Amino acid sequence: MKAQYVIIVSLLAVVLLVGCGTTIPGGYEGLHWGTYSGVDTTVYGNEFKWEWVWNSVVLYDVRWKTQSEKVDILSNDDLHMDVEVALRLRPKPDELYFLHIEIGQQYYEQVVQQQFRSISRAVLSQYRYTDIPKKSLEIQNAILAQLKVNLENKHLELDAVEIKHVDYPERVKQAADLKLATEQKLLQKEYELKIAEKDATIKIIEAQGQQTAQKIIDSTLTPTYLQYRALDIQKELAKSGNASFYFVPVGANSIPIILETGMGSKK
Repeated sequence: MKAQYVIIVSLLAVVLLVGCGTTIPGGYEGLHWGTYSGVDTTVYGNEFKWEWVWNSVVLYDVRWKTQSEKVDILSNDDLHMDVEVALRLRPKPDELYFLHIEIGQQYYEQVVQQQFRSISRAVLSQYRYTDIPKKSLEIQNAILAQLKVNLENKHLELDAVEIKHVDYPERVKQAADLKLATEQKLLQKEYELKIAEKDATIKIIEAQGQQTAQKIIDSTLTPTYLQYRALDIQKELAKSGNASFYFVPVGANSIPIILETGMGSKK
């Protein structure tokens, strides 16, 4: 009976000891919290932390996290639009004790969210709606810089701000589509004009080539050359036995006119 009692007590002790531990996962850090002593300043990393059943470990995710907010703004040129902005942040691991004591685990909702929305709206409202995409890097840096000033002693690291999406009013979208369609038509017209100009240039070059060739031909047809060619023709015709020809030297530049009598001999 005594042995059974010892075994039962031992098992209960093991279960109690194992059940009172907390494993701190990777990417998290923890603070010891005691029922009677409160939160301890020591920060624990990825490890198994043994605790009495009446104590616990407060866990904080210290990895970089991205929080997004949609803010409605009135641009510098009085246009209402919705802009989605994102903030990348995390708790400072070596300041977890102060973060927990002063703010708590809901630090984003408690101190960051409203500041992020207000600063984003204030900065974005300084720009025309057409400048927001073109100057997004400048806007993001301005929002981040102001956030760092406002949250300087809040035990948080702020890494980056990003403009993720701009939702323009429907009339702006329609105007943008119309502008794009007009630009496409202009590009098509410019292309057609360039093709027409090239075709015209080719035709001009061809005409100039023909004109030059004709001038060369005309310059070579001198009276002497024509007389020479006429004599060659006379010699060839004289060899023909199928027809009779008369050569009348009354043509222009004394070039003979050749007349066929149609009475040549037949073979």
